[in-house]
Amino acid sequence: MTTGNKLVKLLEDIMDGSRILIFMDTKKGCDQITRQLRMDGWPALSIHGDKSQAERDWVLSEFKAGKSPIMTATDVAARGLSMERISFKFVKRLERNSCFV
Repeated sequence: MTTGNKLVKLLEDIMDGSRILIFMDTKKGCDQITRQLRMDGWPALSIHGDKSQAERDWVLSEFKAGKSPIMTATDVAARGLSMERISFKFVKRLERNSCFV
């Protein structure tokens, strides 16, 4: 089972109206996992430093309102976020090819 499949299985087990925050180690990782989740039908959005302030504000409002209960974020982007009403928090790291380490 791939890491992406493991995450989807976990989401299937816990998704009951909960808000879920997935911390990623890179902005690219945020976008990749969010795109994968959305393609699979999951209501996910991402927030990170490459987003404009207007985009970040919109993502946060959608997340807080429960319209998009899954949010991926870099740890830097998540600083200062109010963490109440978030049921689950995960840290997900992309696998790296050892040639590039």
